[in-house]
Amino acid sequence: MSAALDADPVPMDVDVPFSGEGAGEAELTWGQRAMYQAMQRERSWLPMGGHRPVPPGTTLRDVMAELRYTMERYQSFRTRLSPDGSDAPRQSIAASGVARLEVVEADGSDPSDVAASVEASYRAAAPDLAADWPMRMAVVCRDGTPERLVAVMPHLVTDGLGAAIMVDEVTRRLPTPVEGLRPLDIVAWQSSAPGARQHAAALRHWDRHASALDPLPIAAADSPSPRYRKCILESPLLAARLPQAAARTGVDESTILLAAYMTALAEVTGRDTIAVRQVVSNRFRGGLSTVVSPITQLGLCVATVPAGSDGFDEAVAAVARAALPARKYAYYDPLAMPGVSTPCFNDRRRTGATAFDAARVVERPGAVEWVAPPTGPTEPLFLHADDVPGAVRLTLDADTARFSPADVEAVARAIESLVTLTLSL
Repeated sequence: MSAALDADPVPMDVDVPFSGEGAGEAELTWGQRAMYQAMQRERSWLPMGGHRPVPPGTTLRDVMAELRYTMERYQSFRTRLSPDGSDAPRQSIAASGVARLEVVEADGSDPSDVAASVEASYRAAAPDLAADWPMRMAVVCRDGTPERLVAVMPHLVTDGLGAAIMVDEVTRRLPTPVEGLRPLDIVAWQSSAPGARQHAAALRHWDRHASALDPLPIAAADSPSPRYRKCILESPLLAARLPQAAARTGVDESTILLAAYMTALAEVTGRDTIAVRQVVSNRFRGGLSTVVSPITQLGLCVATVPAGSDGFDEAVAAVARAALPARKYAYYDPLAMPGVSTPCFNDRRRTGATAFDAARVVERPGAVEWVAPPTGPTEPLFLHADDVPGAVRLTLDADTARFSPADVEAVARAIESLVTLTLSL
Protein backbone atom coordinates (compact mmCIF):
# COMPACT_ATOMS: atom_id res chain seq x y z
CA MET A 1 0.00 0.00 0.00
CA SER A 2 1.29 3.48 -0.84
CA ALA A 3 0.75 6.41 1.52
CA ALA A 4 1.49 10.10 1.83
CA LEU A 5 4.95 11.04 3.08
CA ASP A 6 3.72 12.97 6.12
CA ALA A 7 1.12 10.41 7.19
CA ASP A 8 1.06 9.29 10.81
CA PRO A 9 2.08 6.57 11.54
CA VAL A 10 5.01 6.04 9.15
CA PRO A 11 3.73 4.73 5.78
CA MET A 12 4.44 1.14 4.80
CA ASP A 13 5.97 2.23 1.49
CA VAL A 14 6.64 5.40 -0.46
CA ASP A 15 6.61 6.08 -4.20
CA VAL A 16 9.73 7.84 -5.52
CA PRO A 17 9.38 9.32 -9.03
CA PHE A 18 12.57 9.66 -11.07
CA SER A 19 13.71 10.86 -14.48
CA GLY A 20 17.19 10.02 -15.81
CA GLU A 21 19.40 10.56 -18.83
CA GLY A 22 19.58 7.86 -21.47
CA ALA A 23 16.86 5.44 -22.49
CA GLY A 24 16.26 2.81 -25.13
CA GLU A 25 16.26 -0.89 -25.92
CA ALA A 26 19.40 -2.79 -26.89
CA GLU A 27 21.14 -6.12 -26.59
CA LEU A 28 22.96 -6.84 -23.34
CA THR A 29 26.57 -5.77 -22.95
CA TRP A 30 29.16 -8.55 -22.93
CA GLY A 31 29.50 -8.21 -19.17
CA GLN A 32 25.73 -8.42 -18.71
CA ARG A 33 25.60 -11.47 -20.97
CA ALA A 34 28.32 -13.17 -18.92
CA MET A 35 26.43 -12.42 -15.71
CA TYR A 36 23.13 -13.60 -17.19
CA GLN A 37 24.80 -16.87 -18.22
CA ALA A 38 26.11 -17.29 -14.67
CA MET A 39 22.61 -16.69 -13.30
CA GLN A 40 21.19 -19.38 -15.60
CA ARG A 41 24.04 -21.80 -14.91
CA GLU A 42 23.87 -21.42 -11.13
CA ARG A 43 20.05 -21.21 -11.03
CA SER A 44 20.29 -18.08 -8.93
CA TRP A 45 19.57 -14.40 -9.45
CA LEU A 46 22.93 -13.77 -7.73
CA PRO A 47 21.76 -11.15 -5.22
CA MET A 48 24.22 -8.61 -3.92
CA GLY A 49 23.93 -5.79 -1.41
CA GLY A 50 23.27 -5.57 2.31
CA HIS A 51 22.27 -3.16 5.05
CA ARG A 52 24.08 -0.27 6.72
CA PRO A 53 23.38 2.45 9.26
CA VAL A 54 22.29 5.88 8.03
CA PRO A 55 24.00 9.05 9.32
CA PRO A 56 22.42 10.63 12.41
CA GLY A 57 19.75 13.13 11.48
CA THR A 58 18.79 11.37 8.25
CA THR A 59 15.13 11.90 7.38
CA LEU A 60 12.78 9.88 5.24
CA ARG A 61 13.03 12.59 2.60
CA ASP A 62 16.82 12.15 2.61
CA VAL A 63 16.45 8.43 1.95
CA MET A 64 13.97 9.13 -0.84
CA ALA A 65 16.44 11.59 -2.36
CA GLU A 66 19.17 8.93 -2.28
CA LEU A 67 16.96 6.43 -4.07
CA ARG A 68 15.95 9.04 -6.66
CA TYR A 69 19.60 10.04 -7.24
CA THR A 70 20.60 6.40 -7.77
CA MET A 71 17.80 5.66 -10.21
CA GLU A 72 18.44 8.82 -12.22
CA ARG A 73 22.23 8.62 -12.34
CA TYR A 74 22.74 4.98 -13.36
CA GLN A 75 21.15 3.38 -16.42
CA SER A 76 21.61 -0.11 -14.96
CA PHE A 77 19.18 0.71 -12.12
CA ARG A 78 16.52 1.71 -14.67
CA THR A 79 16.99 -1.47 -16.71
CA ARG A 80 14.51 -4.26 -17.17
CA LEU A 81 14.89 -7.37 -19.31
CA SER A 82 12.94 -8.03 -22.49
CA PRO A 83 13.07 -11.77 -23.30
CA ASP A 84 13.11 -12.41 -27.04
CA GLY A 85 13.53 -16.18 -27.18
CA SER A 86 17.30 -16.07 -27.77
CA ASP A 87 20.14 -17.20 -25.49
CA ALA A 88 20.05 -13.84 -23.71
CA PRO A 89 17.29 -11.26 -23.37
CA ARG A 90 17.52 -7.65 -24.45
CA GLN A 91 17.59 -4.75 -22.04
CA SER A 92 15.10 -1.92 -21.84
CA ILE A 93 16.30 1.26 -20.11
CA ALA A 94 13.56 3.64 -18.99
CA ALA A 95 13.85 7.42 -19.06
CA SER A 96 11.53 7.80 -16.09
CA GLY A 97 9.38 5.87 -13.71
CA VAL A 98 8.46 5.35 -10.07
CA ALA A 99 10.59 3.37 -7.63
CA ARG A 100 9.26 1.97 -4.40
CA LEU A 101 10.89 2.56 -1.01
CA GLU A 102 9.72 0.17 1.67
CA VAL A 103 9.50 1.70 5.14
CA VAL A 104 9.76 -0.73 8.04
CA GLU A 105 9.18 0.27 11.66
CA ALA A 106 11.36 -1.63 14.14
CA ASP A 107 8.56 -1.72 16.73
CA GLY A 108 10.91 -2.02 19.69
CA SER A 109 13.26 -4.52 18.04
CA ASP A 110 16.91 -3.85 17.26
CA PRO A 111 16.89 -2.02 13.89
CA SER A 112 19.99 -3.98 12.84
CA ASP A 113 18.18 -7.26 13.42
CA VAL A 114 15.15 -5.99 11.52
CA ALA A 115 17.35 -4.84 8.63
CA ALA A 116 19.03 -8.25 8.51
CA SER A 117 15.61 -9.89 8.34
CA VAL A 118 14.50 -7.59 5.52
CA GLU A 119 17.71 -8.30 3.62
CA ALA A 120 17.21 -12.04 4.03
CA SER A 121 13.64 -11.78 2.71
CA TYR A 122 14.84 -9.78 -0.31
CA ARG A 123 17.54 -12.35 -1.08
CA ALA A 124 15.11 -15.25 -0.77
CA ALA A 125 12.55 -13.88 -3.24
CA ALA A 126 13.80 -13.49 -6.78
CA PRO A 127 12.56 -10.30 -8.47
CA ASP A 128 10.75 -10.23 -11.78
CA LEU A 129 13.55 -8.73 -13.88
CA ALA A 130 11.17 -8.09 -16.78
CA ALA A 131 8.56 -6.21 -14.76
CA ASP A 132 10.32 -4.79 -11.69
CA TRP A 133 13.18 -2.38 -11.18
CA PRO A 134 16.18 -4.52 -10.30
CA MET A 135 17.04 -2.92 -6.94
CA ARG A 136 14.85 -3.28 -3.86
CA MET A 137 15.39 -0.72 -1.09
CA ALA A 138 14.00 -0.44 2.42
CA VAL A 139 14.60 1.89 5.33
CA VAL A 140 14.24 0.60 8.88
CA CYS A 141 12.98 3.22 11.33
CA ARG A 142 12.88 3.54 15.10
CA ASP A 143 9.82 5.56 16.11
CA GLY A 144 9.65 7.03 12.61
CA THR A 145 13.35 7.98 12.45
CA PRO A 146 15.49 6.19 9.81
CA GLU A 147 18.13 3.95 11.37
CA ARG A 148 19.30 1.51 8.70
CA LEU A 149 19.13 1.22 4.93
CA VAL A 150 18.69 -2.08 3.08
CA ALA A 151 19.48 -2.42 -0.63
CA VAL A 152 19.59 -5.70 -2.58
CA MET A 153 19.98 -6.10 -6.32
CA PRO A 154 20.93 -8.80 -8.85
CA HIS A 155 24.52 -9.00 -10.04
CA LEU A 156 23.12 -8.12 -13.46
CA VAL A 157 23.04 -4.48 -12.27
CA THR A 158 26.77 -4.22 -11.59
CA ASP A 159 29.85 -6.05 -10.35
CA GLY A 160 31.65 -5.58 -7.05
CA LEU A 161 33.88 -2.72 -8.19
CA GLY A 162 30.96 -0.98 -9.85
CA ALA A 163 28.96 -1.30 -6.64
CA ALA A 164 31.80 0.34 -4.69
CA ILE A 165 31.87 3.22 -7.18
CA MET A 166 28.11 3.62 -6.92
CA VAL A 167 28.14 3.68 -3.10
CA ASP A 168 30.92 6.28 -3.09
CA GLU A 169 29.18 8.55 -5.59
CA VAL A 170 25.79 8.22 -3.92
CA THR A 171 27.28 8.91 -0.48
CA ARG A 172 29.00 12.07 -1.75
CA ARG A 173 25.97 12.87 -3.93
CA LEU A 174 28.38 13.63 -6.76
CA PRO A 175 26.88 16.48 -8.85
CA THR A 176 29.00 15.99 -11.97
CA PRO A 177 27.79 13.83 -14.88
CA VAL A 178 28.71 10.16 -15.07
CA GLU A 179 32.22 9.67 -16.43
CA GLY A 180 33.05 7.10 -19.08
CA LEU A 181 30.73 4.82 -20.97
CA ARG A 182 27.20 3.88 -19.98
CA PRO A 183 25.60 0.54 -20.86
CA LEU A 184 24.01 1.87 -24.07
CA ASP A 185 27.39 3.32 -25.09
CA ILE A 186 29.07 -0.02 -24.41
CA VAL A 187 26.54 -1.87 -26.58
CA ALA A 188 27.29 0.53 -29.43
CA TRP A 189 31.04 -0.06 -29.05
CA GLN A 190 30.58 -3.83 -29.06
CA SER A 191 28.95 -3.57 -32.50
CA SER A 192 31.74 -1.37 -33.87
CA ALA A 193 34.83 -2.47 -35.78
CA PRO A 194 37.09 -2.13 -32.70
CA GLY A 195 34.65 -4.26 -30.71
CA ALA A 196 34.66 -6.94 -33.40
CA ARG A 197 38.48 -6.95 -33.43
CA GLN A 198 38.63 -7.32 -29.65
CA HIS A 199 36.26 -10.29 -29.68
CA ALA A 200 38.11 -11.95 -32.58
CA ALA A 201 41.44 -11.62 -30.78
CA ALA A 202 39.94 -13.12 -27.62
CA LEU A 203 38.50 -16.03 -29.60
CA ARG A 204 41.94 -16.75 -31.11
CA HIS A 205 43.45 -16.80 -27.62
CA TRP A 206 40.90 -19.35 -26.41
CA ASP A 207 41.32 -21.44 -29.57
CA ARG A 208 45.11 -21.56 -29.04
CA HIS A 209 44.56 -23.25 -25.69
CA ALA A 210 41.76 -25.60 -26.73
CA SER A 211 43.91 -28.68 -26.05
CA ALA A 212 44.21 -27.67 -22.36
CA LEU A 213 40.45 -27.50 -21.93
CA ASP A 214 39.73 -31.23 -21.81
CA PRO A 215 37.00 -32.09 -19.33
CA LEU A 216 38.13 -32.96 -15.84
CA PRO A 217 37.77 -36.61 -14.81
CA ILE A 218 34.90 -37.76 -12.65
CA ALA A 219 36.01 -37.77 -9.02
CA ALA A 220 33.99 -40.78 -7.90
CA ALA A 221 30.91 -42.67 -8.90
CA ASP A 222 29.46 -42.23 -5.43
CA SER A 223 30.06 -38.51 -4.95
CA PRO A 224 28.63 -37.20 -1.68
CA SER A 225 25.32 -35.44 -1.24
CA PRO A 226 24.79 -32.59 -1.67
CA ARG A 227 26.82 -32.59 -4.85
CA TYR A 228 27.70 -28.90 -4.66
CA ARG A 229 29.54 -27.89 -1.50
CA LYS A 230 31.35 -24.89 -0.02
CA CYS A 231 34.65 -25.05 1.86
CA ILE A 232 36.28 -22.13 3.71
CA LEU A 233 39.83 -21.67 4.96
CA GLU A 234 40.63 -18.49 6.89
CA SER A 235 44.39 -18.15 7.01
CA PRO A 236 46.30 -15.64 9.15
CA LEU A 237 49.49 -17.03 7.62
CA LEU A 238 48.40 -16.02 4.12
CA ALA A 239 47.63 -12.48 5.28
CA ALA A 240 51.11 -12.21 6.75
CA ARG A 241 53.10 -13.94 4.01
CA LEU A 242 51.45 -12.76 0.80
CA PRO A 243 53.10 -9.30 0.98
CA GLN A 244 56.43 -11.02 1.63
CA ALA A 245 55.95 -13.27 -1.39
CA ALA A 246 55.10 -10.31 -3.61
CA ALA A 247 58.10 -8.33 -2.40
CA ARG A 248 60.51 -11.22 -2.97
CA THR A 249 59.28 -12.18 -6.43
CA GLY A 250 58.22 -8.81 -7.80
CA VAL A 251 54.86 -10.39 -8.70
CA ASP A 252 51.56 -9.03 -7.43
CA GLU A 253 49.74 -10.87 -4.66
CA SER A 254 46.84 -11.93 -6.87
CA THR A 255 49.19 -13.71 -9.28
CA ILE A 256 50.95 -15.39 -6.34
CA LEU A 257 47.59 -16.77 -5.18
CA LEU A 258 46.71 -17.87 -8.72
CA ALA A 259 50.06 -19.65 -9.09
CA ALA A 260 49.53 -21.44 -5.77
CA TYR A 261 46.03 -22.45 -6.87
CA MET A 262 47.23 -23.80 -10.20
CA THR A 263 50.10 -25.68 -8.54
CA ALA A 264 47.66 -27.21 -6.06
CA LEU A 265 45.42 -28.24 -8.97
CA ALA A 266 48.39 -29.89 -10.65
CA GLU A 267 48.98 -31.91 -7.49
CA VAL A 268 45.40 -33.19 -7.11
CA THR A 269 44.71 -33.80 -10.83
CA GLY A 270 48.09 -35.17 -11.89
CA ARG A 271 48.22 -32.73 -14.81
CA ASP A 272 51.10 -30.38 -15.50
CA THR A 273 49.30 -27.99 -17.86
CA ILE A 274 46.53 -26.29 -15.93
CA ALA A 275 43.74 -24.08 -17.29
CA VAL A 276 41.97 -21.71 -14.92
CA ARG A 277 39.40 -19.09 -15.79
CA GLN A 278 40.09 -16.03 -13.67
CA VAL A 279 37.73 -13.14 -13.03
CA VAL A 280 39.13 -10.04 -14.75
CA SER A 281 37.77 -6.58 -13.93
CA ASN A 282 38.29 -5.15 -17.47
CA ARG A 283 38.27 -1.69 -15.86
CA PHE A 284 41.73 -0.94 -17.19
CA ARG A 285 40.09 -0.44 -20.59
CA GLY A 286 39.27 3.01 -21.92
CA GLY A 287 35.98 4.40 -20.65
CA LEU A 288 35.24 1.47 -18.33
CA SER A 289 36.99 2.42 -15.08
CA THR A 290 33.91 4.01 -13.48
CA VAL A 291 31.11 2.04 -15.14
CA VAL A 292 28.26 0.99 -12.84
CA SER A 293 27.39 -2.16 -14.74
CA PRO A 294 28.89 -5.66 -14.82
CA ILE A 295 32.18 -5.47 -16.73
CA THR A 296 34.04 -8.41 -15.20
CA GLN A 297 34.46 -11.52 -17.33
CA LEU A 298 36.40 -14.76 -17.14
CA GLY A 299 39.84 -14.72 -18.73
CA LEU A 300 41.57 -17.96 -19.67
CA CYS A 301 44.94 -18.52 -17.98
CA VAL A 302 46.88 -21.61 -19.11
CA ALA A 303 50.33 -22.49 -17.78
CA THR A 304 52.57 -25.50 -17.29
CA VAL A 305 53.34 -25.71 -13.60
CA PRO A 306 55.42 -28.26 -11.68
CA ALA A 307 53.58 -29.98 -8.85
CA GLY A 308 55.00 -29.56 -5.38
CA SER A 309 56.82 -26.83 -3.54
CA ASP A 310 60.29 -27.33 -5.06
CA GLY A 311 59.31 -25.74 -8.35
CA PHE A 312 56.99 -23.06 -7.06
CA ASP A 313 59.19 -20.14 -8.09
CA GLU A 314 59.09 -21.56 -11.61
CA ALA A 315 55.31 -21.85 -11.38
CA VAL A 316 55.00 -18.22 -10.26
CA ALA A 317 57.02 -17.06 -13.26
CA ALA A 318 54.99 -19.21 -15.68
CA VAL A 319 51.64 -18.05 -14.30
CA ALA A 320 52.77 -14.41 -14.32
CA ARG A 321 53.51 -14.72 -18.04
CA ALA A 322 50.21 -16.50 -18.75
CA ALA A 323 48.14 -14.04 -16.70
CA LEU A 324 48.91 -11.11 -19.01
CA PRO A 325 47.18 -12.54 -22.12
CA ALA A 326 44.45 -13.97 -19.90
CA ARG A 327 43.60 -10.44 -18.76
CA LYS A 328 44.09 -8.91 -22.20
CA TYR A 329 41.63 -11.31 -23.83
CA ALA A 330 39.00 -11.39 -21.08
CA TYR A 331 36.69 -8.98 -22.92
CA TYR A 332 34.51 -10.77 -25.47
CA ASP A 333 30.99 -11.84 -26.40
CA PRO A 334 30.39 -14.90 -24.19
CA LEU A 335 27.51 -16.07 -26.38
CA ALA A 336 29.95 -16.59 -29.25
CA MET A 337 32.63 -18.41 -27.23
CA PRO A 338 32.96 -22.18 -26.88
CA GLY A 339 31.57 -23.62 -23.68
CA VAL A 340 34.29 -24.80 -21.30
CA SER A 341 34.37 -26.22 -17.80
CA THR A 342 37.55 -25.45 -15.88
CA PRO A 343 38.33 -24.37 -12.32
CA CYS A 344 37.84 -20.63 -11.73
CA PHE A 345 39.55 -17.98 -9.60
CA ASN A 346 38.27 -14.69 -8.23
CA ASP A 347 40.47 -12.43 -6.09
CA ARG A 348 38.02 -10.08 -4.38
CA ARG A 349 40.52 -8.61 -1.93
CA ARG A 350 40.89 -4.84 -1.85
CA THR A 351 44.49 -4.68 -0.62
CA GLY A 352 47.52 -4.74 -2.86
CA ALA A 353 51.10 -5.76 -2.22
CA THR A 354 52.58 -4.11 0.86
CA ALA A 355 56.00 -4.12 2.46
CA PHE A 356 56.53 -7.19 4.59
CA ASP A 357 56.29 -6.56 8.32
CA ALA A 358 57.60 -9.44 10.41
CA ALA A 359 55.46 -8.25 13.31
CA ARG A 360 52.37 -9.19 11.29
CA VAL A 361 53.29 -12.86 11.12
CA VAL A 362 50.83 -15.07 12.92
CA GLU A 363 52.25 -18.55 13.12
CA ARG A 364 48.85 -20.17 12.96
CA PRO A 365 47.47 -22.07 9.98
CA GLY A 366 43.87 -21.57 8.97
CA ALA A 367 41.01 -23.86 9.94
CA VAL A 368 39.02 -25.65 7.23
CA GLU A 369 35.25 -25.42 7.58
CA TRP A 370 32.44 -26.79 5.43
CA VAL A 371 29.48 -24.41 5.40
CA ALA A 372 26.08 -24.09 3.72
CA PRO A 373 26.37 -25.21 0.09
CA PRO A 374 26.02 -22.87 -2.91
CA THR A 375 22.48 -22.07 -3.98
CA GLY A 376 22.85 -24.03 -7.20
CA PRO A 377 25.30 -25.72 -9.57
CA THR A 378 28.79 -24.27 -9.64
CA GLU A 379 31.93 -24.57 -11.71
CA PRO A 380 34.09 -27.68 -11.12
CA LEU A 381 35.95 -25.65 -8.49
CA PHE A 382 35.66 -21.91 -7.89
CA LEU A 383 38.16 -20.25 -5.55
CA HIS A 384 37.27 -16.83 -4.11
CA ALA A 385 39.82 -14.88 -2.06
CA ASP A 386 38.66 -12.21 0.40
CA ASP A 387 40.22 -10.05 3.10
CA VAL A 388 38.87 -10.55 6.60
CA PRO A 389 40.31 -9.08 9.82
CA GLY A 390 43.71 -10.68 10.38
CA ALA A 391 43.39 -13.29 7.65
CA VAL A 392 42.83 -14.12 4.00
CA ARG A 393 39.65 -16.13 3.49
CA LEU A 394 39.68 -18.79 0.77
CA THR A 395 36.20 -19.94 -0.26
CA LEU A 396 36.00 -22.94 -2.57
CA ASP A 397 32.68 -23.74 -4.22
CA ALA A 398 33.04 -27.31 -5.42
CA ASP A 399 31.30 -29.79 -7.68
CA THR A 400 32.14 -32.96 -5.80
CA ALA A 401 31.54 -35.00 -8.95
CA ARG A 402 34.77 -33.39 -10.20
CA PHE A 403 36.68 -32.69 -6.98
CA SER A 404 36.14 -34.83 -3.91
CA PRO A 405 35.87 -33.10 -0.53
CA ALA A 406 39.32 -34.47 0.31
CA ASP A 407 40.74 -32.92 -2.88
CA VAL A 408 39.08 -29.59 -2.11
CA GLU A 409 40.65 -29.49 1.34
CA ALA A 410 43.98 -30.53 -0.17
CA VAL A 411 43.83 -27.60 -2.61
CA ALA A 412 43.09 -25.12 0.18
CA ARG A 413 45.90 -26.45 2.37
CA ALA A 414 48.37 -26.55 -0.54
CA ILE A 415 47.71 -22.88 -1.36
CA GLU A 416 48.45 -21.88 2.23
CA SER A 417 51.52 -24.10 2.38
CA LEU A 418 52.99 -22.97 -0.92
CA VAL A 419 52.72 -19.28 -0.08
CA THR A 420 53.67 -19.42 3.57
CA LEU A 421 56.44 -21.99 3.49
CA THR A 422 58.16 -21.80 0.14
CA LEU A 423 58.13 -18.02 -0.13
CA SER A 424 59.28 -17.11 3.37
CA LEU A 425 62.45 -15.04 3.66
